[in-house]
Amino acid sequence: MNPSLIFAQTIIMALVFLLVCGGRAAFAVEKTDRQMPQPIAKQKIPSAGTGQQKENLTAFQYSSDLPDRNTIGCVLPLSGRYGDYGNKALDAMLFAAGIFDGKNRTSWKIVASDSRGLPEGARNAVAQLAKKGNVMTIIAVAGTLEAFEIVQEAGKWKIPVILITPKDGLTKANNYVFQHFLTPPQQIEALVKYAVDDLNCATFSILYPQDDYGNEMVKLFRAQAGRVAGKVENAIGYSKTQTDFTEEIKKVTRQEIGSAKETIAGNTENKAPVPLDFEALFIPDSLQRVKMIVSQLAFYDVKNFKLLGTSFWNTPDLLRKDAEYLEGAVFADSFFANGFYPETNDFVDIYYSAYSREPDNIEALSYDTMGMIISVLEDKSIATREQFVAGFQQVKNYKGATGNTSFSPDRVSQKTAFILKVKDGKLEQVK
Repeated sequence: MNPSLIFAQTIIMALVFLLVCGGRAAFAVEKTDRQMPQPIAKQKIPSAGTGQQKENLTAFQYSSDLPDRNTIGCVLPLSGRYGDYGNKALDAMLFAAGIFDGKNRTSWKIVASDSRGLPEGARNAVAQLAKKGNVMTIIAVAGTLEAFEIVQEAGKWKIPVILITPKDGLTKANNYVFQHFLTPPQQIEALVKYAVDDLNCATFSILYPQDDYGNEMVKLFRAQAGRVAGKVENAIGYSKTQTDFTEEIKKVTRQEIGSAKETIAGNTENKAPVPLDFEALFIPDSLQRVKMIVSQLAFYDVKNFKLLGTSFWNTPDLLRKDAEYLEGAVFADSFFANGFYPETNDFVDIYYSAYSREPDNIEALSYDTMGMIISVLEDKSIATREQFVAGFQQVKNYKGATGNTSFSPDRVSQKTAFILKVKDGKLEQVK
């Protein structure tokens, strides 16, 4: 047989083998003929790290300097405990990239890889997308443990990753990692500033859970209050397992509050509110525990203070049972579907039309992250991952669903905080 023919057949067989086997590594979401979508979360998306592929990749390695500039990777918990969370994020990313826009064909290709919400799964997903998916950059939705693995793997492969995670300090590990999130320091800065400037509060007290999150929030709040000439009068910790906060209320008010027994026995006469040496009370905890605390504060006639909280409060249960105890409460978050920014309103309207549901924080952050990536890649001169890093660093005042976003020199997003307040039994944006 003709040697040239044999050689040609060998090359063709090798290419077919790589294409067929490679398709198992990640689910590539490309433009289809479908009209505006049913939620993509209802589709089963296979994992990139399941071990289904067995081919030897040593002879087929893409250069990290020559990625496909139109291909964007996503590392998401598409299955497992946080599967619903990850699939919502994917919906928003596909929507931002125009994957299912029936009127305009998009040039973008989205490759989604399932981390399963596990550190090992996240690490494997980044490696697969970097060396085989040959993506220009990766968007990763991750918890703290997965985020650490993603950061390390991004440095190893020198691939830019935009992390959607609340964990602070991750971008210090290497120059390829960005963070798009309203970080705890930014959240506290916005909250304290509003309390001082708009609520006219200068003295604060804190009730907090004695865990890593509670301790960190107390530290941040104290520091920020000091910067704006405020003062934290008292900070009282409590166990995460307790349900009776009588002793903590005594300590934070520095008063001998009335006993429950007297009230139950029939002492229903009007009592004067307990005198306080603070104007605002900060409780950085879950909504369920906060409602227990504020109901007991009301029981003991601890009134006439401003209640401050964190984004943990922004859940569907906020205005349900015992919501009357939260009247006037204020907290900061990165998104509010009924906010007054035009870009937010436009996003909510078109997203609801597409998916028949109102978007939440993760969808808004994912939508804006993909939007920023595409805005950078519209510059055709960006051909390498290093050039993308430099370009993304220059994002300034990007107006999106989550407000204005820029990136600081340490590659952490600087975001407009939504200041939210419970007023007349409803949640509204006040700043």
